[in-house]
Amino acid sequence: MPEYLSPAVYVEELSSGIKPIQGVGTSTAGFVGLAGRGPIGEAVAVSNFAEFVRTFGSYYDEGYLAYAVKAFFDEGGTSCYVVRTCHYTGLVPDAAVAFHDFPTAAGTIRITASSPGEWGRNLVLTISDGSAADTFNITVLLSGVEVERLEELSVDSASARYVVDVLPQESRYLLTSGAAQRPTAVAGQALASGGGDGLTDLAASDFCGEVTVGLNTVRKGLKVFDAVDDVNILAVPDAVHRDVHVKGLAYCQGRGDCFYLADPLEKGVETAGEVLSYKLALGPYAGGNALNSTYGALYTPWISVFDPVTGGERMIPPCGAVAGRYAGTDGKRGVHKAAAGTIDGRLGSVLGLEVDYTTADQEKLNPRGINVIRRFDGVGNVIWGARTVSTDPEWRYLNVRRLFLFLEESIAEATTWAVFEPNGPELWKSIVRNVAAFLRLQWRSGALVGVTEEQAFYVKCDEETNPQEVIDAGQVVTEIGVAPSKPAEFVIFRIRQFAAGSEVTE
Repeated sequence: MPEYLSPAVYVEELSSGIKPIQGVGTSTAGFVGLAGRGPIGEAVAVSNFAEFVRTFGSYYDEGYLAYAVKAFFDEGGTSCYVVRTCHYTGLVPDAAVAFHDFPTAAGTIRITASSPGEWGRNLVLTISDGSAADTFNITVLLSGVEVERLEELSVDSASARYVVDVLPQESRYLLTSGAAQRPTAVAGQALASGGGDGLTDLAASDFCGEVTVGLNTVRKGLKVFDAVDDVNILAVPDAVHRDVHVKGLAYCQGRGDCFYLADPLEKGVETAGEVLSYKLALGPYAGGNALNSTYGALYTPWISVFDPVTGGERMIPPCGAVAGRYAGTDGKRGVHKAAAGTIDGRLGSVLGLEVDYTTADQEKLNPRGINVIRRFDGVGNVIWGARTVSTDPEWRYLNVRRLFLFLEESIAEATTWAVFEPNGPELWKSIVRNVAAFLRLQWRSGALVGVTEEQAFYVKCDEETNPQEVIDAGQVVTEIGVAPSKPAEFVIFRIRQFAAGSEVTE
């Protein structure tokens, strides 16, 4: 309490005790796949497809990553992270950097491609004299097209245009090291041959594991997202083995804050029976683990999209488009609304489906947690399922799981203020007041069901949940119950025919 020593009027600011809980994001996707260029094993934030192209190159014949990211943005996605992977051997990927040593009066300037891969073989450089005696210019051509020009570079480490510092900042295509003296002018010098894309012997671990060599651990694929807190939806469009999806589901479950999108690995997995075997690890997939987790969903079939490379169509896994619909629906309706149906599940960028599943097919797949994409006349191609791959009926619907992820993370992040507070009735009331205010907003938005607040949620933090032994252990326990909204999966109309004095029910 303040100490007052002189007669006067004093104004004090008192806390209301309300610390509003801000809902966390739910629509940031993370993709792991193969690309023609770009950093390997690094999560790069991308806010549109043009940014993806600038970093990772355009469409790549060897994989579906670019097509999946394009579908994500086309279907309503606004932000994602992209991880380029390859086959790792030890600490260095097979995709070695192409390079060339340019001659100087003494020493050597080593110019390297900015990222590993065969793409570096298509770089051609022209080095010309700058305006000063110690400066030079570099013109960069990629596949015969000028892509950038770097001017007035210097080999003086004290210069603001020191080449070793400038290239990482201004060039998307080059890196350099060992600058000692200005290089001799060279016209049309190609980088030396070398460099590979690391596509040989690709394994599941390259997409979702880590490798330890000596005392060093290299995170690969999905493990790169360990350092990214705000990713919510994960997908691997270039999965080379079914185990990638099994491990992807386990990764999301281990994190407890994101949701995995799986799809049939091969385009040839077409019939309802084949997809069912794929999900349950039966038939040709026997011996593996079934896809069974509350932290993911499985979508089928593959989808056809426009291919700018050929001007025709290309069949791709559906995970990118589905992730886009998740993000778009989250933004318009909220995470509690499943991205499914003729409105929120409509895939506007999809030109066709690999398989036209029938209602009979879906009756086999839907109860087993397999979400079907179907085409309906007058509507188009739509996501026609909203289930997780879990066998637990309590977590049958994916929007319920994603809602709980949202609630849990939002509450956890916004109540860190309570750590080290005196553990007593004042703290308990503050927690109840703040969490209840947050859940009240969710109820009013339609995320929770109930005619009254009491029917929609409750928050309990008192002497009953915090007996003395809990307090002595340094813990404060809050019990929260919510009634999540669930999709009207089966809409039933009972039609009754009646006439004066009689009635018939069907």
